[in-house]
Amino acid sequence: MEPILSKSIAVADDRGVFSATSIEDKRWIQTNVSYNRVKNVFRGMHLQKGKFAQDKLVKVVNGSIVDMIVDLRKGDNYLRLYTYNMEIGDELLVPKGFAHGFLTLEEHTVVQYLVDAPYTPSADVSLNWKSFEGIKEMYEGQDFLMSPKDANAPDFGTVEI
Repeated sequence: MEPILSKSIAVADDRGVFSATSIEDKRWIQTNVSYNRVKNVFRGMHLQKGKFAQDKLVKVVNGSIVDMIVDLRKGDNYLRLYTYNMEIGDELLVPKGFAHGFLTLEEHTVVQYLVDAPYTPSADVSLNWKSFEGIKEMYEGQDFLMSPKDANAPDFGTVEI
């Protein structure tokens, strides 16, 4: 499976916006929502390893982000970086085997992601974003608001995936 970026159909009126997405043959078991009060919040790079790996359907509910995924599956696209500028209603399917992260571009950005496997702490992996050359080139020298876990994440290659 490869990453898939899609636009959902949204209906707007005086009350706000309603949007719906149809994903056939997929069983999402958990919904995660990330509210980001300020811009320049960086969350990532995350994945779950082994039999606990997750497909994720990432959707921007409010604001905008740069979404970044790195293919960690052995093969032709190994370590390939994919970046997506995402706005309200945009969705991205992140397959198992990809490290995932995003940077908020606006205040009050809300990102929802559905996952197809439960969170398993022993399988959780955080990787330092500077480990990935393409991301490092784009953002080196910039300051982000990050969790201590992400700010102190180990470099790629030093953790078993």
